[in-house]
Amino acid sequence: MADEPLKAHFVADPIELPDGRRVQVSAYSDGSIRFRVDGLPYVLTEACLSGNPERDKAILKISPGKQGSAAAYNYVDELKRKQG
Repeated sequence: MADEPLKAHFVADPIELPDGRRVQVSAYSDGSIRFRVDGLPYVLTEACLSGNPERDKAILKISPGKQGSAAAYNYVDELKRKQG
């Protein structure tokens, strides 16, 4: 059915970052890629999604908290609060 989500044909093992957040990448048969990251909220702070496919690469950067946004809280402050 068209309403059913695509099943990932590849799911990488999660990568644990030094602060405990985990990142996981999945790939799908239609060529799409999905990034799953713990530690919400995030804001998209960089996206390079076009160019010459032979020399350029797609780049996505997300930043936690208020770094350039109106997100709910600053992630660095939240980490300090949790550790404190």
